[in-house]
Amino acid sequence: KALGCDVVIDKSTQDLWSAAEDAAPEGYAAIMDANGVSTLQRSYDHLAPAGRLVVFGFHSNLPMGRAALSPMEWIRMARKAASMPAFDPMDMTTDNKSVLGFNLSFMAKEKEAMNELFDTVLLWLNEKKLRCPRVVEMDIEDIAKAHELIQSGKSIGKIVMKT
Repeated sequence: KALGCDVVIDKSTQDLWSAAEDAAPEGYAAIMDANGVSTLQRSYDHLAPAGRLVVFGFHSNLPMGRAALSPMEWIRMARKAASMPAFDPMDMTTDNKSVLGFNLSFMAKEKEAMNELFDTVLLWLNEKKLRCPRVVEMDIEDIAKAHELIQSGKSIGKIVMKT
């Protein structure tokens, strides 16, 4: 709430979906999902009519920790990919819901659009309509520790390496 949210759901201490239903019984106009297979279907199910599910990551599909490159982790990833929900265009039309996806990494060539969005974010920050989340600064010599923190799945906010 310190960042200006009306409702905060901590899924480590609360049931995500019951808390989401309590906060918006009629559903959500937009849901941004970076988790992947573990939440996609339920995210879609919690959209209001004319709602949009924006998929921009697959965190729960990826291996974590030191075993990330083990053959078993690659098999688990394939199994998760096989259980990815499919969204039927006919159902989406009758439910009046949309699913969109993007990967920010591929937006580098979209300079005009990115400049406009970046300018808007800066304006909102200056107007205090948007607040910055926690940023952890680490010395570049601690790059291995930073990488371990990311792989642990316990990092919150952004990690910035100082050179």
